[in-house]
Amino acid sequence: MTARLAWVEIARATDVGRVRGHNEDRHLVRPPLLAVADGMGGAQAGEVAAGMAVAALETLADKPSPGDLRRAVERANSDIRGSAARNVGRAGMGTTVTTCLLSDDRRLYVVHVGDSRAYLIRNGELRRLTDDHSVVAELVRGGALTEDQADRHPQRNVITRALGASDTVSADAFQVGVEPGDIVMLCTDGISAAVGDAGIREAFAGDASLDDAALALLAAADESGGEDNSTVVLARVGTGTDATVPEPLEFVPATPRVAVLPRPTVEPGARTARAPEPGRVLERVQTTRSKLLLAGAAVLVVAGLIIGFTAWAASRSHVVRADDAGQVRLYAGLPYSALGVSLLDDGRPLGVNARAVVADDPSALDQGIQGEGEATALATRLIWHYGMPQTWGVPATGGRP
Repeated sequence: MTARLAWVEIARATDVGRVRGHNEDRHLVRPPLLAVADGMGGAQAGEVAAGMAVAALETLADKPSPGDLRRAVERANSDIRGSAARNVGRAGMGTTVTTCLLSDDRRLYVVHVGDSRAYLIRNGELRRLTDDHSVVAELVRGGALTEDQADRHPQRNVITRALGASDTVSADAFQVGVEPGDIVMLCTDGISAAVGDAGIREAFAGDASLDDAALALLAAADESGGEDNSTVVLARVGTGTDATVPEPLEFVPATPRVAVLPRPTVEPGARTARAPEPGRVLERVQTTRSKLLLAGAAVLVVAGLIIGFTAWAASRSHVVRADDAGQVRLYAGLPYSALGVSLLDDGRPLGVNARAVVADDPSALDQGIQGEGEATALATRLIWHYGMPQTWGVPATGGRP
């Protein structure tokens, strides 16, 4: 009788990164099921969409079938669409999802939407199992870009499929054979885009444990700039019973991100040498100076709240519009200025001529402030219609298409 396969070693870790204000990644480890989800939508609650994707998978039976896995992803898409329709603050939210199931027939069943990834490491060899659903991945598959060119392309983060993007979702579903000793890796693009295949191989070099490999991947993503949330789930295939699900690893970046000074404290009940006698109440007399200090403090508090809210809103808002050179860009931030300082970043060029868009669809660049999901969907549509090459060409430099 063939021994039952199981996840005999498991590691998981997630990190907000150096740029994002919050973590929109979610993951699930519930043997025999693994999953990662990368939410999008900023102010439109990308983390909510990612959480709903994981929740739909978490409700599956202890031994789900491959068909259950796909139906759960489709149900998550409907749940996300419904929640966005009922709550204006969640309009446009969406998420990627990559999930896999280790089956008793010694096969790994994978369901995938978006640009999170699944890998298989066998005898030190790295194999990518999933195809990215992104603009640059389509260009690579069509022969218009090489893998190296795609890694540097300004549209490398623009995805073409996500849960919540439409009423129906087209998920990739497939199976691969696995054997004892194989390592399955699921990760969001905060790791795959920042570290690359060479960095992933390096993390597994030697006899590194899965804990060591997971922390090495987060460290490599952080050292590359930490521009996105990063999440990784690792599981080693073996025989016997599944390992106990561990707590997420605590990642401490080599370079501290925020220096936090300790707050001064006063011991409860402590009295100063000049404390009043018991039973005697001293009333402080308000002076003109103290009133001015209080008013100034109030102004600073209000200003701080305004600045904080503006920064929060800018970090979760996006705008698609033309730049001064007549090219369309996807900007993060708010289309305003404060004290002469623009609240928009430099923007990502989409490779689309604004004049062509305006001539064909005058309202396309007049959408105003949007969540990340809505803005990304608009950018994808513009790239697809106005920025894609009319004919596929073979890269002159060769390489893997």
